[in-house]
Amino acid sequence: MRERSQTEIRHFMHETNHELQGLYTNMMDSLWHVITTGEIGYLHENERFEQAYQEALASPDLGRKMEAGLAGMEDDRILRRQFQMLRGEMLEYQAKPEERREITSLWNELHYMHSTFRARVDGALMSGNTVLVLLRRLKDERQRKKIWQASMEVGGQAAPKLIRLVKLRNQIARDHGYPHYFAMKLETQGISPDMLRGVIRQLRSGLEAVYRKVKGEMDEETAARFRIHRSELRSWHYAHPFVQTAQKREQPGQVDINGLLPQLARWFDERGLDIKPLLGRADLTGRPGKGQANCCLNIDRGGDIRMSCNLTQDTEGLPILLHELGHAIFEQGIDPELPFVLRQPAHPFVSEGVALLLERLASEPAWQQQLQLGRSKARRRTRRNPQLRRELLIKLYWTLTVIEFERELYTDPSRPLNRLWWDIVEDVQGIQRPDDWDYPYWAAKSHLSTLPVYYYNYLLGEVAASQFQFSLQKEFGQWHSREALQHLNRQVFKPGASCTWNEIIASCTSCDLNPVFLIQQLRN
Repeated sequence: MRERSQTEIRHFMHETNHELQGLYTNMMDSLWHVITTGEIGYLHENERFEQAYQEALASPDLGRKMEAGLAGMEDDRILRRQFQMLRGEMLEYQAKPEERREITSLWNELHYMHSTFRARVDGALMSGNTVLVLLRRLKDERQRKKIWQASMEVGGQAAPKLIRLVKLRNQIARDHGYPHYFAMKLETQGISPDMLRGVIRQLRSGLEAVYRKVKGEMDEETAARFRIHRSELRSWHYAHPFVQTAQKREQPGQVDINGLLPQLARWFDERGLDIKPLLGRADLTGRPGKGQANCCLNIDRGGDIRMSCNLTQDTEGLPILLHELGHAIFEQGIDPELPFVLRQPAHPFVSEGVALLLERLASEPAWQQQLQLGRSKARRRTRRNPQLRRELLIKLYWTLTVIEFERELYTDPSRPLNRLWWDIVEDVQGIQRPDDWDYPYWAAKSHLSTLPVYYYNYLLGEVAASQFQFSLQKEFGQWHSREALQHLNRQVFKPGASCTWNEIIASCTSCDLNPVFLIQQLRN
């Protein structure tokens, strides 16, 4: 009788995997077409497929069988891990059908709004990339401010829908016994709120003085460029509307991205990683209607892995391409024999850690030289890379800003959010609010709408990237050698979600996740 029960449990999970894979593939394929075309027809199609996938996860029958399976299951690690992963994903969709439909509809509206938004300046429409290029080059302060404000107008359109979405998500979380959605999302992904707070405290304690020094140097350079006092600097004086990237000391060099792809393919091939199929399915250039976010989608959690980027023909596009390739080679390396629910990274931050690690290649002089992108000989002889250090610090403190704001947003979405945003920006990033601050600038950040409670993955990803880098460098002499990347492939990619993130980090680096490696890297 016991044997029959175990057979039934395995059969149930096999059938569930098969059903979910079909629904998931339809949903992700239609999302890809929304991202790459911006056509409204694909948006409606994606909404239908997404609702079908969510309804399957919300099924009361599935919920009952899940609980029965967990209660009657023997000690089968792979089977138990499938139940754990599926249960965590199901929880978010255990809501009233009308609430679930409204959430899906709002999410799709916001995703489409951010994907298709173009800043209008003096009658001209500007893509996100155009805005970034102009903010890197323009010296006219009035024009910069105009462009910055235009790029933020999407926040005014998005804020009311986003606040409604936050309240709906919070209601679902409270129905499941959580104080709010932020806490529920963390815990269902195996991260305790206390652990995240501890990492944030440790990073700020260890890096505050370094950040203020680096930010002060960047501000001195920026103020000198515009011939103003540092106290007059505002968001539009920097190279990014949210100051999430560092001001470069030199203009980006020109790079023929298409000409670089074969070189990249050879470099990865020498390390036992075949990226040619990934590049063959990629959509790497921007165009009217195409979504402005860069992303990697594993359509069927199998071999159909697609990257969408909006690359510029300069060195600014290189780290973006390497980042998305990091996600793609991770997905490609997952054991195809694993069940569908386990054919994904153990945790999103582990995938981000790999992507952020590969992104750092773009700042390595020796690697640039290998691909004929090197700077001067003097620069190549220097072991330290001050630009990478600056970039990591500026990006890290921007990441902390978003995490702190999003946690407060879900804690109480009815508070004065416009004021809260600038309170956090001033405290964490050290950027002064403009005179006309009372506007939902925060809602112009698409992640808050389309990838809720995701930004902490970038923070933990940077922590993991430095830990991977230190461990691989110590063991193999060079963190991106063939042996090092094959070690990553075996210990991090291949297991997928068959292991917990804690097990993956420990098996690859021989210690638990620890911010000390990132702190040491940025303090030295």
